[in-house]
Amino acid sequence: MLAGWSLYKYDGQWHEESFSGASLSDTSLVIELDRDGDTVTLTTASKDGVRYTGDYRYRQGSNSNGDVWLERYQGPEGSVFIGEWKESDKSRGEWIIKLTQPD
Repeated sequence: MLAGWSLYKYDGQWHEESFSGASLSDTSLVIELDRDGDTVTLTTASKDGVRYTGDYRYRQGSNSNGDVWLERYQGPEGSVFIGEWKESDKSRGEWIIKLTQPD
């Protein structure tokens, strides 16, 4: 499993969270995040290993589920994903995710 951090913009403010459970391939990215006492699962798919689309879901049934679009940038120390999220109520923001190998 991969580790990393997530930085997302909501209501004009950036929020950072770390995670230790992620799975990445050229066809998918799956991450489980602990957010405010709930678990958020991000699930995406890719046809080219660069553009990933999918959604994120709160385990506790929150109405804050939404869609996500990310582009993958690979470097010597891991992958960085930059993109956007959008909820059904039209809320939207930027999202940055960095994946690294755990120590």
